[in-house]
Amino acid sequence: MPVLKMPRLGRRKSRVACVRIGASLVVHGPEGITAQARELASSMPADPEHAVVVVDRPGADAHSIANAVGAVFGEELRPLRLIPSTDAGPITLATAQKLADRIDRTVIYPDGVVLASVSGLCFLPPFEANGWVGCGPDREPVRLGRRYPSPEWDGPVTTDPQRAGRALVVEPLPAGVWLRSDGPQRWLDADRARLTRWLSVRPREFTAVLGGHGLPPLALDDVVRWWASVPPETRARTRFLSFGNVPLPSDTTLGQALADAVGEEIVLYGGLPVGSPAAPEFFTLREDGSHSFRTFAEQITFSPRRGSAKAAAPQIRQGRLPFKGLIEVGPGVYRYEEDSVVEVVQAGLWLRTTREPERAAEIRMMPYDPGAFLVFFDPAMAGHDALVAKLLDRLDGPVRAGAKPFPVPSAPEPRRTELPFTADLTTPLTPLPRLSRLLRRHLEESKVPRPEADTEVPYLAVELSGGEGEPALPEPRPETEPERAAVQPTPRPESRVWPLDPGFVADRESVRSGRESAFDALSAQIAETWRRFSPNRPMSDSGLTEAVAAGLYLAGDDPDLDACLRAGAEGPHVDFGRCVAAGLQKLPVHRNVAATVVDPAPGSWELLGDGMVLREWGFLNLLTVPDDAEKGSTDLIVWSGTGRLTALIEPKEEGLPNRVVFLPGTAFKVLEVIEPGEKERGRILMRELMASEVGADGGKAGSQARDELIRTSLRRFTGRSGGARSSRRRTTRLGRIPGIADPADRKNEL
Repeated sequence: MPVLKMPRLGRRKSRVACVRIGASLVVHGPEGITAQARELASSMPADPEHAVVVVDRPGADAHSIANAVGAVFGEELRPLRLIPSTDAGPITLATAQKLADRIDRTVIYPDGVVLASVSGLCFLPPFEANGWVGCGPDREPVRLGRRYPSPEWDGPVTTDPQRAGRALVVEPLPAGVWLRSDGPQRWLDADRARLTRWLSVRPREFTAVLGGHGLPPLALDDVVRWWASVPPETRARTRFLSFGNVPLPSDTTLGQALADAVGEEIVLYGGLPVGSPAAPEFFTLREDGSHSFRTFAEQITFSPRRGSAKAAAPQIRQGRLPFKGLIEVGPGVYRYEEDSVVEVVQAGLWLRTTREPERAAEIRMMPYDPGAFLVFFDPAMAGHDALVAKLLDRLDGPVRAGAKPFPVPSAPEPRRTELPFTADLTTPLTPLPRLSRLLRRHLEESKVPRPEADTEVPYLAVELSGGEGEPALPEPRPETEPERAAVQPTPRPESRVWPLDPGFVADRESVRSGRESAFDALSAQIAETWRRFSPNRPMSDSGLTEAVAAGLYLAGDDPDLDACLRAGAEGPHVDFGRCVAAGLQKLPVHRNVAATVVDPAPGSWELLGDGMVLREWGFLNLLTVPDDAEKGSTDLIVWSGTGRLTALIEPKEEGLPNRVVFLPGTAFKVLEVIEPGEKERGRILMRELMASEVGADGGKAGSQARDELIRTSLRRFTGRSGGARSSRRRTTRLGRIPGIADPADRKNEL
């Protein structure tokens, strides 16, 4: 019987193919491409520096990958970035290194689990992967980070988990880092999943998530310690996101507390950014971390408080249009109907008149309510019921469902464009605390220590004889009547330092001459500070000179400047004064009360009649919180509209952190005068005048209603008691009545 030969069954070689999908290549087997690999390849953005290869073949070795890719690429020399699909499994270091040696190109592969998003970002989580690794031909492997494509903010501080402070864990996320405490693993896993899947990854914005749910509270001091390790260029891109419990003082919000703690401007997300990196949607979060409503205030800027000054209202850095058809008339402010506007604020929307009410700062500071979307309105506004109803009807359905009308009674005042140097008194007044309360609150901060002994030796003019004997004392002069005060003369235009001529450029030599060592030291200090906070925006030579001039003035390096300006004298002090004014006018504006204590010279009271307008031609120095060391018979209380807060550039030693400086040429109107008596202190109430108020009558008429409103507010500020007259010589520029010329016997007091 013939033997039947069976056909020899050979081992069939597996075939690996390579096809292009979108900007990527997919290496796959004869079974075809899986749906997950196809989606992954199509989501990858074009990369001019790397050839992205999605490996969708289990067990694919270096030889098969090289052959498949080579058939498509040919002689192209770009490095390869390998991304495995779920079915393909992990890629090993040996495979990547052999492939690099075979094709003589760098090969980048993921060492661990890859989390890929629909936006094309591939992230290697810190507790499940070591990151991307680059293998070069005949070279040691190099670690490259966790994110692809790499955002502009990616760097060492965003790559690996680290600890900062006492209990702060800094965990990398696809969109940035998560600043949290240690806690139960089930809560960590839940929050980590939310932040990894939901949080939009923005290439130019680095997200720092604060706190978590079910975790111990996050200490603000630990956040400050972490912030100190962040490079300046990354700080400028940082956006904070409130996600969990961060204990705060009862009188502040997270954004303000954070800005105060780090001492610089910060940006807080108004909600959780979700969706496309180019145009994410921002959702507020409930206490359990779930989504609430879509907010209109998407990014909010907070500025730090300087000294004892009140916090400035936060600014809407980025917002969205409440509904179509609105025309933007200011940052986050939209024309609504007739005399009304809709303003985007943290807590929702604010329907108001075009004139800003007195509680504007209070409304802008109010944080959002996780359970409600607030719509502020003024019940005194004509037709407010119909306007609010129409506004609510035009909002999105989910927002409208959670909207809550919130009445805010107010007394509107007109608001006009601020002029370069004149007072903007159209900003409404807020209730002012009594002077005694301010003194108690800020006494320790504002008190200047008194010297234990007066070490100054007064200069005596004596005639020296030609011999060895005692110098001849001057003959006694008959007593004369003290010189009386007078109104400051109006200087000629060439002797005025403000306003500046168009195209003004600060002259460095006019500031440095005679102050070389102080100028050079302060220049280096200011330049270093500028580089630290604005590394990408160089400071101009003129701007540096102006800032240094203002700093030198505040340090008292020019004791004769104000006296010369008040006298209308000509000379080199004018050029220096113009540089000082240019530097001061860039500082924050103080729209509130300012005060000092004065001892009016003989004849001053006759010049301070009710309604009298006086123009100050020097730099007027006052304080937001009067110093307890000041002694005098009379309180000078002034309402400021354009005074500059100088805390930013005050001298470190013997500076006045509560100082307010008014630029030369500012006009002041006398509102009330009470001369001191045996048991009563004197009082001078004044207010700044706008340029438009100083007309043919010199501003004496003005707005009577405005005068009365400010007078009432300034009276609330006067509550200081006692205070004997001091005979010690003044060492600061305080204690001057604006517009009053210094008598000859007082000009040496500065």
